[in-house]
Amino acid sequence: MPTIDQRTSRYDGIRSLDIVAFLSEELPSRLADTGSLAAGGIEALGLPPLTLAVDGATFTLEREGGTLRCREGPADGALVATLDRQSASELLQDQASTFGLLFDGRADVSQPDRDGWLLWEPALRAALDGRPVHEPGSVSFRDRHGDELDLRQRFDLTGPLDDAGHFLAEAGFLHLPGVFSTTEMAAVAEDLVACSAAARPDDGDSWWAETGDGPYPSRILRFAEKSQTLYGLLVSDRFQRIRSLVDDALTDSTPSAEGLHKKVGVKKGISDVSWHKDCSLGGHSRVCSGMVVGISITGAGPANGELGVVAGSNRANVPPIGASPSLDLPRIALPTETGDLTIHCSCTLHMSRPPVSRPRMVAYSGFGLAPIPDDTPPVADVGEEHEARARTGGQEENLAGMTIADHELAES
Repeated sequence: MPTIDQRTSRYDGIRSLDIVAFLSEELPSRLADTGSLAAGGIEALGLPPLTLAVDGATFTLEREGGTLRCREGPADGALVATLDRQSASELLQDQASTFGLLFDGRADVSQPDRDGWLLWEPALRAALDGRPVHEPGSVSFRDRHGDELDLRQRFDLTGPLDDAGHFLAEAGFLHLPGVFSTTEMAAVAEDLVACSAAARPDDGDSWWAETGDGPYPSRILRFAEKSQTLYGLLVSDRFQRIRSLVDDALTDSTPSAEGLHKKVGVKKGISDVSWHKDCSLGGHSRVCSGMVVGISITGAGPANGELGVVAGSNRANVPPIGASPSLDLPRIALPTETGDLTIHCSCTLHMSRPPVSRPRMVAYSGFGLAPIPDDTPPVADVGEEHEARARTGGQEENLAGMTIADHELAES
């Protein structure tokens, strides 16, 4: 079976960086191997030099002689990002991305330069992780036998999984129709309605959005803990067979899920975020790729917020937020019927179009990669993780001015 494990870093390598020493000594040494990879991406993306201002020290990253160089001091025409030492340390170790720092309000970048700051992310990953920036034509799609891959395929989860697993690794997504029954989904829908009725804006267990009819809970956190029917489906053999799609060891934790209710006419709040990777806040080199599984409580199509994916973007080092019109990878719409499952890799660009005529209900669960042997990932504090997840729902203002408004699909 194939693998979707793209990890290149370990948790036990994270340390508290001396930023000046890292930028003046360690990074230049690393750029001897990776500088040309980063420079090619900088040229392709048309990026200006980047000046990092950290607690009074300034260092500039700029393309010079076919490579990326890091030198002390500012540069004319450079994009300037002001960070504290902790934020700079996290950026340089892929604990946080350029988007993640901006989203959290920890990067001070002038408004006209925000897009450039986001576009620097793949160049930084090339410089720091040795991952080439995507170039047109570098990602192709082949089936297990070397023939052209049909990106419109659907797969039966009850049949042989060799082709399905290969498709997921190659294209970054998968469509599994009819896994659950309409009766099962009707029961889950009832639970989601009940949870929404019980939710309160300050409960720390929901995200809220607003339509012309007023505010409503657009996302119910810890939904699997509140829906006995959904929990039963997540532990069922049908759902757990997803593990067999890949040869990777996956986490064996208590099933979890979030329930989403996407209404027509949302004018405020986080409901339908455009093109993004689930690793967009940072950490790709230590967590990707997990599998994110969408459970279609109701069907979805162009009228009510179907999922869209950029095929092959799981294998492409591209900005993790937004989808440039020049990106040569196909945008694929995934219309579903009630009871269908969709799977996308955590580093596949995806989005859902805003519903225009009827609402959509969907639950999201999934599987993460098991820790690398002998690595020491931090012990998860479930309470802190949940609080952070809840806070995300109230940070819509931090999305303003960022390149995420595109909901276009080339195919439907």
